[in-house]
Amino acid sequence: MENHSFDKWKEFYLKACETNTEQLWPSESLVRLFKGRYIKGLGKDYVGKRVLEVGFGSGNNLIFLNSVGLKLYGTEVTEEICELYSSRLNELNIKAVLKQGTNSCLPFGDNMFDYLVSWNVIHYESTEENMMKAIKEYSRVLKPGGRIFISTTGPENSILRDCNTLGNHLYEINRKDTFRKGEIYFYFDNEHYVKQYFGKYFGELQIGRSNTNLFTECLDWFLITGLKMEE
Repeated sequence: MENHSFDKWKEFYLKACETNTEQLWPSESLVRLFKGRYIKGLGKDYVGKRVLEVGFGSGNNLIFLNSVGLKLYGTEVTEEICELYSSRLNELNIKAVLKQGTNSCLPFGDNMFDYLVSWNVIHYESTEENMMKAIKEYSRVLKPGGRIFISTTGPENSILRDCNTLGNHLYEINRKDTFRKGEIYFYFDNEHYVKQYFGKYFGELQIGRSNTNLFTECLDWFLITGLKMEE
């Protein structure tokens, strides 16, 4: 995603905050994965452990992650978003270290986190090379054995309506009702490719799918979890 797209996201979140229209509820799927019995081998001893959310948005998932006792860290694409939602979280007495960063350039040290959450974020990469850099970067900041929780666009998602297919998992958004129009993103076409790309750095991969038909829109997501391989 180029810098002009970062500006669009900044405008989106600033406007949402000004108008009190930001999303304040967490992803239901993320809550289910953390608290339910859906992931094989998941221990739920979260208290005191570190989680990084890449692309925390309005902080809605961070509020939930705080509720299970995790120490919070997050990145967004501009300093303005980080400062805005750091203040918002402080108002709720929630401490979080929020820094400017992207999928492929996370401003944290090696082997630092027990968990990494990337919720509808990693597909904002416009080349296969950048996708691989992002997956490698996710691995870098996790401790050996650390776990990823990822949601990313599935092939039936309505964002792909009328898109231009460019090949090699790349799609140009062509919907007129979104500021994403004209952007090129990387979407996994099926589960096989999820395994192919993530399997280089993560073991014990488990891949799910969330597909919801909301009358005018289809929300289709791959859900991915796995453990960073020992170095």
